[in-house]
This record gives sequence, C-alpha cells and structure tokens, in this order.
Amino acid sequence: MELRDYPAGKTAFYSFDASGVPRAIILLVHGLGEHAGRYSTWGERFNETGVTLRAFDLPGHGHSEGRWGVVPSPEKVYDTIDTLLGEIGREFPGIPLFLYGHSLGGGIVLNYLIRRMPDVTGAIVTSPWVILSESPPALKLLLANVAGQLMPGMTQPSGLKTEYLSRDPEVVTAYRHDPLVHGLISAGLYRWMSDAAEETLSRAGEITVPLLLAHGRNDMITSPSGSVRVADAAPKATLKLWDEGYHELHNDLLKDDHFDFITEWMDTLI
Repeated sequence: MELRDYPAGKTAFYSFDASGVPRAIILLVHGLGEHAGRYSTWGERFNETGVTLRAFDLPGHGHSEGRWGVVPSPEKVYDTIDTLLGEIGREFPGIPLFLYGHSLGGGIVLNYLIRRMPDVTGAIVTSPWVILSESPPALKLLLANVAGQLMPGMTQPSGLKTEYLSRDPEVVTAYRHDPLVHGLISAGLYRWMSDAAEETLSRAGEITVPLLLAHGRNDMITSPSGSVRVADAAPKATLKLWDEGYHELHNDLLKDDHFDFITEWMDTLI
C-alpha cells in the first residue's frame, strides 16, 4: 500500500500483482465502511490466474484521508477512477482492463459507467447499492436528505448489520475487529448514492460494456432486485444470482464457485 495524490485527495493505493505480464488487470472499488486491504486474499486468487488486481481506499475509508464516512463529491471520486484507469492503461498498454465494484463500490461503478463511459473491457459488479434490502425509517431518511443539502459532512451510524455480511463466522469476527473498518456514513454520501441509484435504474440501458452482475438471493443488506433490474436493461449484462448467498460473495461459503464464475466470464472477453 502507498499513499498517492488523486483528485479525491490523498489516497491509499494497493497493488496485488501477478507474476510476469498479466493477462488482464482489474481495478476494484470497495464497499461502505471497509477498505481495499480486505481484498488481499481475493487479489492473490486472481494473481494465481495471471490477473493483476489494483484497488484504492475511498475518501473517508481505510488509509485514505478524510473523516470516516465522508466522501467529498461524486465527481472527485469519478475523476480519481478516470486517473487510475489512465495510469493502468499506460502501464499495461493493450492488456484487457476490468472495473470491479462491490456494494457501495458496485453502485459507484454502475453510475460511473453511465456518466463517464470509460474504455474498459468489462465490469464486474457484486451486491451493488442500487436498492437496499431494508429502507431506512422515514424520519431518518428525511433528516439524511435535508442534511445532505445543508450539512453534507454530518455523519451518523450506517446501521450495517455485520452478521449479514457472510455465513462464515470468521469473516464476521475479523470485520468487527478490523481497526480500519468503521460504521459511519455522511449525509452527503447517503444522498449521493440515493441519487446515483435512482439514475442507474433509469439509465441502465446506457451501460454498453459487457457487465457481470452477481448477487446473493439471501443478501439482507442490498437487494438482489436492484441487480435484476439493471441486468434487464443493460444490453450486454450477465446476471448470476447465488442461492443462499449473503452480501460479501467473495467472503461467503460459496466464494470458490463465485470466483470461478467471474474468471470464466472474464475468459470470454480476454
């Protein structure tokens, strides 16, 4: 991990590199409250198949600067992704390049594909924040929307129920004891993602790159119905719904099958 200056501020950047010349590169965007370091084992699995994984901590997350849970603006995050894709493209010219987003990162990647239309080989999106499994209480939702305009930096507990992350108790325990994990979300970030989700649902047909959407049917954090609606509209989408799967498919009991499905899908594009 190293700290770099990007449009979103001082940003923690991670490289999980395959040996030799990689056959593909992935740029990953992580979920709410976590950090890219949690994907080191996942990165090593991709490395074994000749794929390099690059990732970064979002602002207000992990080692990146900013108060926990506070993300400055969507455009600065999108500009950072633009910059990273450009750097990777120059480092590995001609090598297939994929975007990968999970949960919050999945919602960001979907909206980024619509707004920026990047030149990537494809995108992998798992358990995206498009439709939440449980809507926040009406009063909390109203306060978040008002504060999102007037006090975007105001934070509150995200309400994430960690027992719903994975059916593997060791994953849940490690998450709860990770000092770089937090349970906060700012009013501005909530408003941004609510608006982004609405836009994604209305404009999903504009996502023209090959898109793999994967979701667990038992995800109690983000609803698989959001992935279904995006897949129905996006012209080059492949949808995989995992029976009994929880939110973090890459850390769930079915992670091996999930990994194989991703790599087989990538192989059709490389």
